[in-house]
Amino acid sequence: MSRLILRKSLRIAATIFPLIYYFSGKRTTLIVVFGFLCFFICVEIFRFRLICFKEDFFSLLKYYVKEKEKKNLLTATWFLLSIFLIVVFFRKDIAITAILFLIFGDTASALFGVRFGRTKIIANRSLEGSLAFFAACLLVAIVLNFTLLVLPWYVYILGALSATLIEIIPLPLDDNFTVGIFSAIIMSVLT
Repeated sequence: MSRLILRKSLRIAATIFPLIYYFSGKRTTLIVVFGFLCFFICVEIFRFRLICFKEDFFSLLKYYVKEKEKKNLLTATWFLLSIFLIVVFFRKDIAITAILFLIFGDTASALFGVRFGRTKIIANRSLEGSLAFFAACLLVAIVLNFTLLVLPWYVYILGALSATLIEIIPLPLDDNFTVGIFSAIIMSVLT
């Protein structure tokens, strides 16, 4: 559990990206996210090409990296790619909402699912974790309702529901990539 808390604390730190977007705009956000994404792509290239780098990388970051990431892209790479594409293709209010759904929904789902998850629904997903995901997204919507990024409530609710459902469904792509993009598409269609 402590390993999970460490990993999710980094996820919460990613709220810096929607904050940059909110206060500094699209161009600045894209530059910052692109910089982080390039760094992670370089890490991916090095760790798949250089055995010594790969061994050092995993021993250094053993508390932050999942076992499945040893043979696949890091979830952070998928996450940053998702944020970049969301900022490029979607309106500011929808982009910020979708990114925050991804950050807080995923964190709540993981923490509550591991701690309280008893009712398995699909693969390693629990009903309790999924309900926590949805509740976190609704909490994000309540907070955003006090900013200048107000969307209609049905958009928030259906966006949160779509993010929750796409997180549950076992897709071939990492959910750190699909959740934010899918919820942004749904919210865009609804507005």
